Amino acid sequence: MRKSVGLVLRSGSILMVAALLMMSNAFAQGGGGEGGGNYEKLEPFTVNLVGLHQVIQIAVTLKLASPEAKLKVGFYRPAIRHAVILLLSSKTSEELETAEGKQKLIVEIKTAVNKAIELSAKDGVAEVLLESIIIQ
Repeated sequence: MRKSVGLVLRSGSILMVAALLMMSNAFAQGGGGEGGGNYEKLEPFTVNLVGLHQVIQIAVTLKLASPEAKLKVGFYRPAIRHAVILLLSSKTSEELETAEGKQKLIVEIKTAVNKAIELSAKDGVAEVLLESIIIQ
C-alpha cells in the first residue's frame, strides 16, 4: 500500500514538473494560450459603477512575467474575476473618464491580480493592457 502511494505521488510530481517545463518552453517561444506565451486574455467584464446608474464594460489582457504566472492565472481565474469586479464596482465614471484615471485603473488591476495569484509584479502580471473600455 505504501509503495503504491509513493509511486502515485512521484508520478504526480513528475507530471507537474513536465507540465511546467512544457509551459516554460512555450512561454519562452511565445506560443500557447490566447495572444501568445506571455499574454493571457480575460473574459470581458460588465459591472455597475458606483450609484448603479452607469455600467462599465472592459476587456483586459494581462502580460505575464513568468510561466508560473500563466499557470496561476489559469488556476485562480475566479479569484481574479472577483477582485477585478470589486475594484470596478468601486469606481465612478468621473474617475475613469480621463487618461490619468485609466492609467490609475491599470495599476490597480495589476495590483489586484498579482495579489489574487500571490505573486509580485516581477514574477506575476507585468502589465495590464486595455483592449476596450465602454462606460454607459
